[in-house]
Amino acid sequence: MNYKKIDPKKNDVVSIYHLLISGVSPRPIALVSSLDNNKNVNLAPFSFYNAFGANPPIIGFSPALSGRTGLPKDTLLNIRETEEFSVSVVTTDIVDQVSLSSCEFDRNVDEFVKSGLTKKKLDIINSPGVAESPFIMECKLLKIIELGNKPASGNLILGEVLMFHVKQSVLDDKGRIDLKKIDQVGRSGGPWYTEVKNSLFKIDKPKGIGVGFDKIPAFVLNSSLRGSELSKLANIQKIPSQKTEIDKIDFNYEEFILKLKDLINKNEINQAWNLIISWNSKNE
Repeated sequence: MNYKKIDPKKNDVVSIYHLLISGVSPRPIALVSSLDNNKNVNLAPFSFYNAFGANPPIIGFSPALSGRTGLPKDTLLNIRETEEFSVSVVTTDIVDQVSLSSCEFDRNVDEFVKSGLTKKKLDIINSPGVAESPFIMECKLLKIIELGNKPASGNLILGEVLMFHVKQSVLDDKGRIDLKKIDQVGRSGGPWYTEVKNSLFKIDKPKGIGVGFDKIPAFVLNSSLRGSELSKLANIQKIPSQKTEIDKIDFNYEEFILKLKDLINKNEINQAWNLIISWNSKNE
């Protein structure tokens, strides 16, 4: 397979930015609320964002310097001043309003007012949360790591979560977040977003250690099975010793692979391995 090689040092910032936002996708969105020393509120979304630890709970996001002027954004200035911020999750219901809040309003303009979103008073910090969001985190600044000091350079802001606010309506009967109820939105390249609940799929991983691809016989490994199908065979903790009755195996190799594929796609992995062992025994 051929790859196009792109050297960041030989390309313009806009091209590299679009490579990142399209290639590193989808990304969670942090809707960040902050205050300056005069209690002016700022609200802005950031998709260079994630969680980085649970004890203590640490999240981080990166407001880039302006690509045109190289100047810091209001969020960065505010957090440098007050050392606090809140992060609210973005859902399908509010994503259009969140997009509006991303406009480059003057620093004294309240994006809550412009976007029609509602301030929620929080318990510990002064920066409000977004009342329409089902998941809000109150954070204190831990560290700001400057990543370039050039136009479009990032500034990684790390914060410790002091308090979580989770709406009861998005919790399951065990008190955990139901990923379909919370209805998060992810960011992709350009104007594109992803509705998380509509893109969910499940992979059952063994509690122990999977046997690995190196334990799959070559006559299966080099077949037409896809990597995703082979990985289900490799993820099993222990290869079963049971065999299918050999006298029942009266089909050729192509039919064997089709039967194996069918068992794998039905998640009948023990039976798939039994078929492999039996085929191997018959054809040794």
